[in-house]
Amino acid sequence: MATYSWTLPVKGTGENPVWPDADHVWEGLVHKAENPSPYVPAVTACRVLERYDDGFLREITVRDTDRVQERVTFEGRERVVFRPVDDPCIEQIVNELGKDEAGRPTLTLRVTLSPAGVEKADGTRYFLHETKRYFSDALRFIVDGLVQRHAR
Repeated sequence: MATYSWTLPVKGTGENPVWPDADHVWEGLVHKAENPSPYVPAVTACRVLERYDDGFLREITVRDTDRVQERVTFEGRERVVFRPVDDPCIEQIVNELGKDEAGRPTLTLRVTLSPAGVEKADGTRYFLHETKRYFSDALRFIVDGLVQRHAR
């Protein structure tokens, strides 16, 4: 397996950027888990299939074509873990709430490729590059969505 991660501060842009507090960011992450489209434009639909004490099973539609089921779990008020049920290349995706040196919220997105994903990355031109680009871009959209949600 191989894990890649990106971290950004959760703040708005401009001269006086909005800094949502950790509670607002966490509420936004929970909202994003059930309603990802405003945060991840590639996800065009989502429905919750089953609920559990620690999360739920959802089905997302990516770019109106690919359907993926994910087991979503909430770990404390710090991590949301997405484990694709039927994606042979992705082991898990993690959204983790952190803090910068000043105590302001950050968001880390981590993606772990499965052994099949690592094999595909080794053997398929551009797969790893495109995967990294997709998730690093997704993090920027997620942060923007969290800030916009807080500003409402």
